[in-house]
Amino acid sequence: MNFDIDQDAFPSAVHSLIYFTARGIIPLEKSLADIADSDMRASCAAFHGFVMAMLADMYDNPGEYHLPVMLLEDFCKGRKINGLKQKYPSKAKNIIARTRNAISNYIELLYKLGTHGEAAGDTLVFSSEALAKYDKTLKGSVRNICVADMFKAMARMGITVRENEVTSKEYPAMFPAMCALSSLAKTSSGFDFFAFRTLDFRNLNGRHKPTYEDYFRPLTANQKKQAYELHDFAISQKVKPAVSTFWKVDYKYKGSQVMCIGSEWNLGELALDIRIMGTYHWDDPALINDRLAQESPDFQKNILRHILRCTACSTTHLGMFVTVLDKKQRVCGGGAIAFRWKNPGDEDMAVIKRVIELRCDIIASKERKY
Repeated sequence: MNFDIDQDAFPSAVHSLIYFTARGIIPLEKSLADIADSDMRASCAAFHGFVMAMLADMYDNPGEYHLPVMLLEDFCKGRKINGLKQKYPSKAKNIIARTRNAISNYIELLYKLGTHGEAAGDTLVFSSEALAKYDKTLKGSVRNICVADMFKAMARMGITVRENEVTSKEYPAMFPAMCALSSLAKTSSGFDFFAFRTLDFRNLNGRHKPTYEDYFRPLTANQKKQAYELHDFAISQKVKPAVSTFWKVDYKYKGSQVMCIGSEWNLGELALDIRIMGTYHWDDPALINDRLAQESPDFQKNILRHILRCTACSTTHLGMFVTVLDKKQRVCGGGAIAFRWKNPGDEDMAVIKRVIELRCDIIASKERKY
């Protein structure tokens, strides 16, 4: 599997997750730019090579890795997942979680080995007790796999396990980099885990904060073009990018939220996700409605198609009603009015830019008022 080739159709949601994961890994020419030690550079290259080869093999042979291929598709049978969440909440939750965790189990195992292990030349010596404890967390139905099965799958990549020692036939130098990068992550989730999940070896020289370029990396060529176009436009409006989470870039004007751009994998779809704030729940809705009312009918139709509505993403989260352009809408966020474009078309770009301008004007008008 060549992950450098743009692709938007996949055999299953699990295949798309593997593709998205691989696309997000930092290229070696960038992550090794400031690593001077030749031994560590070689180890980083080996670890990078191992992970990319494993993901490629996973894509081509998912059954060998015990991945739940087609589990989501067989459950949905062409029906929308949000409707099934309401009808079969427990089953839907279980299937979604198993699909989302399909790849993370393997990445987390590498993290656990690095955290509780020590590189001794071409061998990793790990804590059997820590690994046994981790194995117990995998026994539930959501993460329906065990460490022994994952080791067996990774044997395809030349991994050999003897008692509490691991060796790699194909990538023997990988363990020092794996241990060093693991030690920097406090947990195996969220922002702390981002550097390990993306193999960002820049962190070995001190904590490196991701940039918007890192978040745009998994996107296809056309998605990247649109993301950079909106990024550049926001900058031209004196809107500043800020990174504070592991899945999106926020854009703020005078300290207030304007937009976020994210690269999102969502149950089989790789999306460029654009969200723009209109008004918060504590604001007067007229601030955005009065401005939208002055725009063209085609602009208003586009806006009404892209309101950030509540989609009943859980059985208890049902949002609340607000009025946008004289139409009642059920929205999230306690009544905030915001807008969302997933994989925007060319016809959407001008609308998005205009909404950025309107949001900046709202922020400026509130500042002038006070």
